[in-house]
Amino acid sequence: MEETKGQGKETERLLRLLEEEQNLDGEALSRLLALQKLDKLKLIAENTMDVVCLHHPSDGQYLYASPSTERIMGYTSEDLKGKVPFDFIHPEQYSKLLKNVSNSSVGFSSMPEKLELKFRTKYHGYQWFEGYTKPIFDKKGNVLLVLSCTRNIQDRKLAELERKEKEIIQQNLLLSSILFEKKKHIIKKIEHRILEVEPHTRKELRSILCHIQETMNLDEDWEDFMMHYKKVHPDFYSKLSTHYPNLSQKDMKHLAFIKIGMTSSDVSRIMMVKKESLRVIRNRLKKKLGLNVSEDLITFVQRL
Repeated sequence: MEETKGQGKETERLLRLLEEEQNLDGEALSRLLALQKLDKLKLIAENTMDVVCLHHPSDGQYLYASPSTERIMGYTSEDLKGKVPFDFIHPEQYSKLLKNVSNSSVGFSSMPEKLELKFRTKYHGYQWFEGYTKPIFDKKGNVLLVLSCTRNIQDRKLAELERKEKEIIQQNLLLSSILFEKKKHIIKKIEHRILEVEPHTRKELRSILCHIQETMNLDEDWEDFMMHYKKVHPDFYSKLSTHYPNLSQKDMKHLAFIKIGMTSSDVSRIMMVKKESLRVIRNRLKKKLGLNVSEDLITFVQRL
């Protein structure tokens, strides 16, 4: 049997035994583990998803690294010889690790504090890890070793950071859309006032209005809104356009406001319609979307 890369000797030994003994129940497997005197601690160390290391209490130098370290971080025991965690920590988090290791080295913390830190891996650059350090004492109460246990949380952390970024964009979208519609409302009011003045002065006032419109950059505001919107909901507009081609631009905008979590009050204020009118508009939207009157429009939009 070929030894699989990254599997330790104890794991290989167990696999060979299991090839010889097929269909073992729980009791038989337990007896096999006991009789063969397999080193269960080695077996765990070889297969754990955590990076488990022992360090010298004075300087944090690596004294032992579990076999999983190579699989998770890319480093062999030889790579870590003479090294300390500070050789791999992201520069911005040096002080955070220093405080934690110092406390562990002198035995301050009885309960390990979990930290989220970025460490440099051998092949994939800096990645996020979650872990803790814990002092190991001798009989006299002196710190003999420091144990560290860390787990790669890169995917989880990236998802968390992306979610936070989307939340911030979502809040900004809400604010920018309100401001955008307010600007439009101001322009409309000015236009209506211009129509009320004497015809011979309208031309000059319209010229002034053009300058105001340029200053307010309404088109740029909407493009900016759309750019950020598509970061949060990249497929929203394409899905609507593909499945519901009869929707107007105003309908699409209305649904976009719902998607970013605006309340009915917000939407009615931005679209400058009364709440009663909003209900009528939404019932029409339901028909265009093929929904029954009893179906909830907001729930439907959030699922898109």
